[in-house]
Amino acid sequence: MTSAPQGGRTWHRAGWGPLGLLETVVKSAAFVCAYGAALASDGPAGLPSGARLAVLVLLVIAEAGLLLAIGDRWIEREMTAAVFVIFNNAAHLAMIAALLRGVSAGWIVAFALLMLAGELVKIVFLRTTGFTVRDASPGLLVRLTAGYAAIYAAVAVLAALG
Repeated sequence: MTSAPQGGRTWHRAGWGPLGLLETVVKSAAFVCAYGAALASDGPAGLPSGARLAVLVLLVIAEAGLLLAIGDRWIEREMTAAVFVIFNNAAHLAMIAALLRGVSAGWIVAFALLMLAGELVKIVFLRTTGFTVRDASPGLLVRLTAGYAAIYAAVAVLAALG
């Protein structure tokens, strides 16, 4: 399975199947947490310290990768993924803003655990479908996704403990 239609890269909708749908639903719940966190955070903005600074660094790293993903989705021209990556970026930016405004750890943990769950579903999707993007092997995509899963796991632990 590849993400691009046969015969060229025109805008299209791919059939992601039940695992793709499950990933979308789980991560969308995480996005709602991030947007809620941004609305609930009412403290003054400031650079956190300790474990929260580590959480901030990890979320900024995740966001940097997601910014690059916008270009990838443009190249692939798959409508669902292109729209989804915009909401994903917005959610990460919302969580970063909430963190800078001192949001409670519960919001961060909920976001991170839902994102982690979504990444685990994505790994199963990648392993079971053979999905590829251009010349990237399914194994490379699994490793990249596992890297994101590790980020979210670390964020959840750091937020819970810090």
